[in-house]
Amino acid sequence: MNFRYVGVDRTGKKVRGQISGESVRDAIDKLRSQGIMVTELQPVEVDIKDTGPKKVVFQPRLKDIVLFARQLETMISAGIRLADAVVTLSEQEVFSKKFRKALKEVVMEMKGGKSFSEALQSQGIFDQIFINMVRAGEEGGVLDVTMKKVANYYESVNRLREQVRSSMAYPMFILGFAVVVVIVISVFILPRLISVFGATPTSGVLGFLMLLNSLFTQRWYLVVPVVAGIGVALKVFFQTVYGKQVADFFANLVPPIRKLRQKMANERFARTLGVLVSSGVSLTNALEMAAKASNNLRFIEVISRINEQVKAGSSLKEALKRAGLFPQIIYEMVGTGEETGRLDLVLEKVADFYEEEIMTDTKKLVSLVEPMLIAFVGLFIAFIAFTMYSTIFSMQSQFGR
Repeated sequence: MNFRYVGVDRTGKKVRGQISGESVRDAIDKLRSQGIMVTELQPVEVDIKDTGPKKVVFQPRLKDIVLFARQLETMISAGIRLADAVVTLSEQEVFSKKFRKALKEVVMEMKGGKSFSEALQSQGIFDQIFINMVRAGEEGGVLDVTMKKVANYYESVNRLREQVRSSMAYPMFILGFAVVVVIVISVFILPRLISVFGATPTSGVLGFLMLLNSLFTQRWYLVVPVVAGIGVALKVFFQTVYGKQVADFFANLVPPIRKLRQKMANERFARTLGVLVSSGVSLTNALEMAAKASNNLRFIEVISRINEQVKAGSSLKEALKRAGLFPQIIYEMVGTGEETGRLDLVLEKVADFYEEEIMTDTKKLVSLVEPMLIAFVGLFIAFIAFTMYSTIFSMQSQFGR
């Protein structure tokens, strides 16, 4: 099978040509042995360019993706045919109903003549990282090895996400507790105290709390849908480009959060790029998908320029260095990976380094936030108590006269 390639040699010079190989993996290995870092690789007779997924109907759970990849890798390694393995997994109740339904549709499309990657893409629920890795594994004849890499990648993503969530659980509990305190004071305590004096405050903090009491007790049928609607609207808004820009703006106002977000973007970018390169995805496609995986708008903008430089013949190290976005450790390690031909392994080590940094910084941030939230809740309750006492004392004095 013949392939048309574009790449960069050890001197940084852009090269292009054709090479024969039994598979994509074989062609890439041959080029690497010649000191060529592949940026584009396509079969001469087939255009394998990605046409993009359908509109996403639902987002599968990350644990479903991890378990699916891990079990599929095990079954393929055991010699079970791919279609039979997917059929078996589509009947496992450990997956959600929607995910099982999607797998059954994948099987139907495979029986209709589509490849596994094409069937996955047609469902519109698998991201492009997953699909491109599967495609590379199919073409290289190493789908079992690729699925193992897929499982390891998504497990690392899920592990980091769960660690950050668990670290933020206590601060969120304190914040929720503060909201509950305000509701309890407004609905149960304050009205009974005020009713003794017969006059209802209409201004100040107590006036605001009495207004909340009126809304919770008499207009609850309006409060519930309004609050739910605002929550849904905010969730949808923050998933848009403008919403992400607003979130980035406010997050970057706080230095510790800005630093943490930068490290998280570096970790996602390095891990995703390493996994995609090791799976045989071309460097330019891998860069684009890694930038999107970073979930950072600035990364996406800068990587598009880096991609153009790589296509023009620049080494990845020099392109990253000129971008001025990445810390020195990343482009120096990338340079080492390019020279040794082990870019995937180097990027994985960079990602592991940043994962440790993220956990350390998250713990430090939480250790600062926890006492601040506790102090805020205490001061707020003290302020409410003082305001109530002052108002009641004033009303009692007037009642006495």
